[in-house]
Amino acid sequence: MGDISQVYQLQVAQIALFVFAGFFLPAVGMIGLAWVLQLFLGYHVPSKLKNQPYECGMKPLQEAKVQFDIRYYLYALLFIVFDIEIIFIIPWALATDEQGRNLNFPWFGPIEIAIFLAILTVGLVYAWRKGALKWE
Repeated sequence: MGDISQVYQLQVAQIALFVFAGFFLPAVGMIGLAWVLQLFLGYHVPSKLKNQPYECGMKPLQEAKVQFDIRYYLYALLFIVFDIEIIFIIPWALATDEQGRNLNFPWFGPIEIAIFLAILTVGLVYAWRKGALKWE
């Protein structure tokens, strides 16, 4: 019995060594080799022209660091919130359906989800009234 476990441990060690040698070393070796070659053979002469943002061959119209209006971020944040809500609504409905069966109350899941959607609707109405969704 002890021989089988030793053989198994040896095989696991061989597989781990193979995975390490096959994936990790070539990746690190290629990255390291490219980095070392760039240090010794490459050259870096920065200039004002090279440090400009690239605009598809056109001269830049303005600086690359532009401040965006806060409403853009609010709009993006609202999109992310409602996008995530839609993604998770079906798994949540399935999980709460099982909880409702365990509690012998089949309306547990739909009521819980309706409360959640009502809270999000209140948030959307609030953002709408504050003008977060107006695009000028």
